[in-house]
Amino acid sequence: MGASSREIEEQIKETRERMDENLEVLEHRAASSAVRYGKIAAVVVGAAAVAGAGFLLWRRTRRPTLKGRLEKMSPDSLRALADELATRLKKPLPSVRVTVNEKSQEPGTWESILRKVAPALAGTASTAFVERVTRAPDDGRDSAAPQAD
Repeated sequence: MGASSREIEEQIKETRERMDENLEVLEHRAASSAVRYGKIAAVVVGAAAVAGAGFLLWRRTRRPTLKGRLEKMSPDSLRALADELATRLKKPLPSVRVTVNEKSQEPGTWESILRKVAPALAGTASTAFVERVTRAPDDGRDSAAPQAD
């Protein structure tokens, strides 16, 4: 004999409840995964924004080298630059004096050291002298050697 309609309805009802529970679990997993992926995406976008701002700041503060600027110039502007340099070089250059094997006017090593140290030594010595002269008399007692009473 076949199953009664009541038993079939009960089985269908149990199956639906299990499917609803499974769907709730899957929806919860999907929601938590979406939150996790959202956080990851926010971190990636933030890192990209910081990196982009850093790159723009670096490019703004870094001055291009002469070689880089010349490489970016067109051949016509390079020719104009060469012509301008040629006209500037036709002007008389300032005179330069070169001496070889002559005594230099610059001080030697010991003299330069003495010139740097002498003011400090003179200041220290003068301070000590002024302090010694202006000190009150000690009434004949020597402050360095304690006396027994």
